[in-house]
Amino acid sequence: MVVVLGAVPEAIGAAVRDLDVQALQNDRWPEGIGTSIYCAISALMAAGPRSRVDAALVVACDMPSVSTQHLLALVSQSQAGARRVGSAYTGDGGRTVIGIPAVLPQADWAVLRALSGDRGARDLFLLPDTLSVFLRSGNFDLDTPADVARWRGTHPPPTHPPHPMSSVATRALADLDHEIDGTRRMLERVPADHLDFTPHAKSWPLRTLANHLTDFGTWGEMTLTTDVLDFAHPMPPGPPVPTTAAGFVAQFDERMARFKAALAEATDEHMMGTWTMKNGDTVLMAMPRVAVLRNMVISHMIHHRAQLTMYFRMLDIPVPGLYGPSADEPGMM
Repeated sequence: MVVVLGAVPEAIGAAVRDLDVQALQNDRWPEGIGTSIYCAISALMAAGPRSRVDAALVVACDMPSVSTQHLLALVSQSQAGARRVGSAYTGDGGRTVIGIPAVLPQADWAVLRALSGDRGARDLFLLPDTLSVFLRSGNFDLDTPADVARWRGTHPPPTHPPHPMSSVATRALADLDHEIDGTRRMLERVPADHLDFTPHAKSWPLRTLANHLTDFGTWGEMTLTTDVLDFAHPMPPGPPVPTTAAGFVAQFDERMARFKAALAEATDEHMMGTWTMKNGDTVLMAMPRVAVLRNMVISHMIHHRAQLTMYFRMLDIPVPGLYGPSADEPGMM
């Protein structure tokens, strides 16, 4: 881990002295954050290939609301550091802004090493291949002594460490990462020239089925963050349906990252609490959250993913191995 020191380096250096970090002094810190990013990336690049660092997780020290769960969601969505993932939040005028904390892969490092001044990595975040995880309440930063005083007045120091991930969730959803990976690999092969294909008059078009597979992260997050879903109150319209495999994957990744971030904060008590689906006065389903996640989210996703494998077979699109090798993989019959 690299910690870049700017102002008051003696005090900050003393605070991190006993940590397993490499402290670097940035004498150009008054010019802006770009110089600090340059300093850190230069150190990582100088470490050479033996450092085995695939990506940099860039975090600012003045954003105290950023949670460990959010950072883990960024790393998870980066696909082991292969993809650029930024934090999305609502900026001025209601527009969505993407910035740090962010995972920046080695492919971006040459650009980062050329940074100067106060511009930071914003040009990279504007690129269409940038993924994002929504930062719900962590974009407040400490720029002045008044900001610090306001923060301390509303956020007293914790008296106990955060609770561990729910043991109920750990047992019931032990295969979660495997199933997410399998669905993602299917979405990577969605054919843009066959989105209207349907194998039967009663079947969905391929685009609708693929888009539905991206919904399960949202359903998982909703199960964890609400108590009731009432169809008598329609949900707001969703975003436009993607038209490329990359678009489906990006939508899937973003929603799954939010689901996993919510799951990381769930307690056993919360997982065993009742979640209800109803339509007005008619209760359609009422089960413990863990059962909803296992059956209506994960197993439901597996069901529709299996349908998509049939579409792929009919269109002669190679099917990836999901629970073992596929006949379409090299060396298999």
